Formats: sequence, C-alpha cells, structure tokens
Amino acid sequence: MDRKRSFIMAGGTVLLALGAGQYMQSGTAQSSAAMVPVPQVAPPPPLRQAAGTPLGAHDPMPPMAAPQVTPVALPTAASADAPAPEAGAALPRPTPMADTCPIALDAFATADAVLSISLAAPCQPNQTVVLAHAGLAVTYQTTATGALFADIPALDPAGVLSIRFPDGQLAEVAAPVPEVASLRRLAVQWMEGDTFNLTGAGPVTTLGTLSGPVPMQARLIDLPDTTAPLAIEAEVTARTCGRELLGEVLFSEGGRVTRADLTLAMPECDGAGGFVALNNPLPDMKLAAAR
Repeated sequence: MDRKRSFIMAGGTVLLALGAGQYMQSGTAQSSAAMVPVPQVAPPPPLRQAAGTPLGAHDPMPPMAAPQVTPVALPTAASADAPAPEAGAALPRPTPMADTCPIALDAFATADAVLSISLAAPCQPNQTVVLAHAGLAVTYQTTATGALFADIPALDPAGVLSIRFPDGQLAEVAAPVPEVASLRRLAVQWMEGDTFNLTGAGPVTTLGTLSGPVPMQARLIDLPDTTAPLAIEAEVTARTCGRELLGEVLFSEGGRVTRADLTLAMPECDGAGGFVALNNPLPDMKLAAAR
C-alpha cells in the first residue's frame, strides 16, 4: 500500500494536493492535482519619445517622416484635468497583490486552553486551506468573503499555528497557552476515507471539514489522567473493509507532543457493520516518546 499519506501527515505542514503537485492514494483509489501556474503578464513595450521620433540605428526600417502631432490630455476617472504622461515617461507599475489583498490571521487563547482563530483573506474566497498546529493538520474552507473562524484545543504552550492557501501563501501567528502544561490531550488525524473515532471519559472535539481534493480531519479528547478509559475505533463499512486504515496519533502531556503512526487492519467486507478498536493506546505513545 502506498504510504505517502502517512508521510505527509507526519510532516505537520501538509500542502494541499492542488497547490503542491503531490498525490495520495488508498488501495486502488487515487486523488491527484497540480498547481496551476498564474500566467505572467509581459511588461508593456517602451514608449517612443514622441510621434515622428527617428528609429534607432539598429531598427530594420529606415526613418520615415511623420506629421506633427499635438498631444491632447485625456480626462481620467481620478481627475478630468490630469495631464497626459510626458513623452518617454515610464508607465506606472501595477500594485503588488500583497498590498491590495493583505491576509490577516489572529488568534488568542481562551481560559480552557483553546486557540480561537480568525482569518481575513478577501482575495481567497471559498478556498480550501490547511490549518496546522503542533503537528496537527486539518482542512477548512474560507467563506465567500475570504473569512474563517475556528477553535482548536492547543497541544503545546507556544500556540504557534499556520494557515496555508492553495496558491502556496502561508500565514502564521502565535498565541502562547501556558495552561497546556497541566493538561493531557490525545488527537487522531486522518485523510478522507480513513475515519477514526475516540471514546473515553473526556469530551471529544472534531476538527476540520470535508473540503478540498484531499480533506483532512481529526478528533481530539481531553483526558483526566493516564488511567482513564480510552479507545481509538474505526467502523467497518463498505468503504473501509478489507484494507488498512492509516492515520496519526498525537499525545500532549506536560506541554510536550508525542507523535506516532496509526495503522488499523480492517476485516473483510462480510464483517461490515462492526468496529475495530485499539484500546488503551497511551502505553504505545509513551513508548514512542521514550524512543
């Protein structure tokens, strides 16, 4: 089985397939896309100094006389009395996109150690973005005005998070969350088709949306202590039976994040309707941390 999906998750800064030129596949199903380059607009040719100016010495055509032309100032939208540009003057350069379409990303930590995120990107409407934090990476979609509002339980005290757009632009922000050092949180993340559930004593939060060519989601649970009951489950369905499900587990304890790949072998399709469970995964996570 192609394990590129596990590799991409482990990177923690997942690029969208439509913006990275990468592909992922599960079994025989394949999803791929490539970044479409933005056509480069060539600069306009230089203006001659005035009508009737002789051609250069290396021009193929001999100089020709031209009638005397009197320049006429044309009114513009900015000012009806604006003068015409002087002969030989350079044309103004277009304003860079970064100046006309700024991206604003803000975040603050709430009392329960959750990062509350707000994004304003007016030139990125209805776009699938990847929101990443401490190895967690999930997809969301901006609104028709390029806005996004989301809440993610923090996994490390630094509170650094980023949002990557399909065109490769990256916005980052940090909101320190010192309270994380006193919490225990476990998250499991996956890509479309490999869905996992968490069951335990604490509340479970679902992160990310089914957006874009390769949707990425996660579930996170707060643990009262390391002895609390906990299980990672996957339902046996027509879509998951007879193959391996791939994901990644992140465990935050004392402000430190441990990561480990997750593989669940699903039964054949005649067993549809049941569940496959990985009970008490914390010892494996602690073993991974010790390594």
